[in-house]
Amino acid sequence: RHPMINNLILFAIFLIFTLAANAAEPSLFETRAAATSPGELTITTNGADFAPGAAIYLAGLPLPTMQLPDGRLRAAASSAKTFGGLAVIQVRNPDGTGSTLQVVEVEVPNAKVSARAAARFLEQASWGPTPDSILDVRQKGFEAWIEEQFALPASDYPEPPVENDRQSLLPAQRRFFYNAIQEQDQLRQRLAFALHQIWVVSAVKTGQARMIVPYMRLLNQQAFGNYRTLMQEMTLNPTMGRYLDMVNNVKPNPARGINANENYAREIMQLFTIGTVKLNPDGTAVRDAQGKPVPTYSQTTIENLARVFTGWTFPPTPGRAPAATNPTYYEGRMVAWEANHDTTAKTLLDGFRIPAGLTARQDLDAALQHLFEHPNVGPFVARRLIGSLVTSNPSPDYVGRVTAVFNNGPGGVRGDLKAVVKAILLDPEARLGDTADTPAAYGHLREPILYVTALLRALGATVAEANSLAARAATMGQTLFAPPTVFNYFPLLYELPGSPGMLAPEFEILTPANALNRANFADAVAFSRLGATVTVDLTPLMNLAAAHPWYASEGVNRVLLHGRMPDNIREQILIAMGYSEDPVYQAQTAIYLAASALLYQVQN
Repeated sequence: RHPMINNLILFAIFLIFTLAANAAEPSLFETRAAATSPGELTITTNGADFAPGAAIYLAGLPLPTMQLPDGRLRAAASSAKTFGGLAVIQVRNPDGTGSTLQVVEVEVPNAKVSARAAARFLEQASWGPTPDSILDVRQKGFEAWIEEQFALPASDYPEPPVENDRQSLLPAQRRFFYNAIQEQDQLRQRLAFALHQIWVVSAVKTGQARMIVPYMRLLNQQAFGNYRTLMQEMTLNPTMGRYLDMVNNVKPNPARGINANENYAREIMQLFTIGTVKLNPDGTAVRDAQGKPVPTYSQTTIENLARVFTGWTFPPTPGRAPAATNPTYYEGRMVAWEANHDTTAKTLLDGFRIPAGLTARQDLDAALQHLFEHPNVGPFVARRLIGSLVTSNPSPDYVGRVTAVFNNGPGGVRGDLKAVVKAILLDPEARLGDTADTPAAYGHLREPILYVTALLRALGATVAEANSLAARAATMGQTLFAPPTVFNYFPLLYELPGSPGMLAPEFEILTPANALNRANFADAVAFSRLGATVTVDLTPLMNLAAAHPWYASEGVNRVLLHGRMPDNIREQILIAMGYSEDPVYQAQTAIYLAASALLYQVQN
């Protein structure tokens, strides 16, 4: 080859490297990120020195990018690559040169509610907000989201085995957490679990999936129904019959020393419908002339009601003829065997009399309708559901407003649970913290199950069905499906020690050991120690940390604390993050400290 040609080639190579070395890096003047639908973003950048083929990077990953006629760049992306509504954007040219990182706020065009309001609402109405569910609520508004939830089918549980195997409950526990974190019917699941904490059945006594699964399915099915129907279905549920001894409860026989079992009769009044003292519509106790609460029932009432609940046995197993005491079977409703039913007259609350000679079903219908119409039922149910979903210490006015909806819902219907839950979630007191700080006594401690689901959903975790989350919740004091007594996992009227009148039910199980295990769970989530069945991708938060540690602290503030992080907590988080320049460590540390703080553990 001619020496001159060789020189030209060398010069060309030199020129290419020189131009590459002196190429201007792309610059960003303005970047906009807008949420177009749940899970989707549109990013538009304006800047200088964008070479042909330049690409927008989101959270460190390149996006398919188009260059507009005016020189701007545009790309679509998944909102999962953002954190707390903050996106880390960079533009890179094909030669590898890149702009400085830019942290931008994701806009939500025509949003009906703020991010904080949407997140707080979802804390109450779901198993915890996710990035996509926050966007969904912001775009649709509270009421439209509720109506969509009403229309969703119920998530389900695996078919239980028929054998007597207590270990068979594990697949149902696993599916519960899978449903809570992954499935869409969030409001139904959350309300069904709140009803489970009123109409308690416990695996301590009924510890097999063949018992628990039909019971939980029933709660899912009835969550958006009528409380009167729920009363009847739960009364005839074989698992409830087994747990509170109504199944095979026979009429009294004094000659043989047999009395009707009083267990279910007592608990349906004390814990499921009216409580032990008469209530005003606002949930406060009715008092006599001496200032003492007026009791709702007596021992005689219990004895009479117990005779109502005689004569019922398990449903017949398929292909088998009914008998006086059918073998154990938990699908369907209990059936009556009239010869075992007490047909004498019964006197119930406030002198209400059921005449003699009625069938078991007639007695049961009359008694349940009588209980349902008692003025206590509205405030009793309102108070407990508000406590589970919103705050342990609602004002009497809040209880009174929900009671009014229970007593007289749409179309004049009493006991409409759809109307009740909508009234609870949309009440001004529930929405109190959407724009301002709430009072000190507001909210409630996240019970362990809710702590697990809310933290994982907030971080966009994916959960396999074969997870071990039930065991995690158990180490914090709450074994799923196995409350220790009929009074629930914790007494719903438990008062905070040293604060008379301050209800704090979940604190009853917050022992020092359980508190430490809650922090251990936050650590396991942040540092990926939950095993292969739970995946938490902190890459978007790591990119915020790489841009600047403050952005990571702000991302955690938005995702977990909904913008309520006080300066002293932020300062401590930033100090801890400063022990390393590794953005992975910084992101993990920020998550751990925020999630283990009491400010997060109390749903507010």
